[in-house]
Amino acid sequence: MIDVRETVEAKVNSLWKEFKGEEFCRFSPHSIAQVPEEGLLFIGINPSLNKKAEQKLIERNDIKCEFHTLTNDPNGEYRYFRKFFEVSKKTNLDWGHIDILYNRETNQKKVEKILKTERGKDFIYKQCQITKEVLDKIIDLDKPRIFVVTNTLARNLLGDYHEEENDQKSTHFIGYDFIWDEELGTYTYKNNPFFFTSMLTGQRALDNGSFKRLVWHINFVKNKVG
Repeated sequence: MIDVRETVEAKVNSLWKEFKGEEFCRFSPHSIAQVPEEGLLFIGINPSLNKKAEQKLIERNDIKCEFHTLTNDPNGEYRYFRKFFEVSKKTNLDWGHIDILYNRETNQKKVEKILKTERGKDFIYKQCQITKEVLDKIIDLDKPRIFVVTNTLARNLLGDYHEEENDQKSTHFIGYDFIWDEELGTYTYKNNPFFFTSMLTGQRALDNGSFKRLVWHINFVKNKVG
């Protein structure tokens, strides 16, 4: 397993101290503790926050980062992860998940609103730089794995997209340069295939036909890249 906590804990806690007092730092940050070394990696935008969890955080009154270790039980995990178990089963690949951001918020419009102020943009950018450290450790040029990005804002924060190799490198937030691979039918970064799709659960989730095509395409790419 790749230890995410070791990379992000001190940096995220320091960031929350830096922005202490801001509404978007009202609650403690949250992160996945670790991800598998191989298989699928799903990338979301940020951890959600329901009323029950919000009340617990108010009572806890602590802004130190909390960590979640995924289990192998689809019935014991958050409902959000159930489709990931299904994709894993149908592709015969292990899976993991990370969010690009650490601030808890269910309403994505509120996350996008943070980006409209200079201080908010700085807050998002610094979170992205922490996550970039994690992704840089995970993305291996010689041992490619498949990434599935399930959020439009997450896609935008990851970098720029090109039809072919580009000399001008992206400096946008995480700043990856994705290249379209005609043979695979998707973008790649350092030989690692990336799928960019809608959420797999919730009101804006992929319809059944699109979900089936996603699974087929992952299997197709898996057989191509080995």
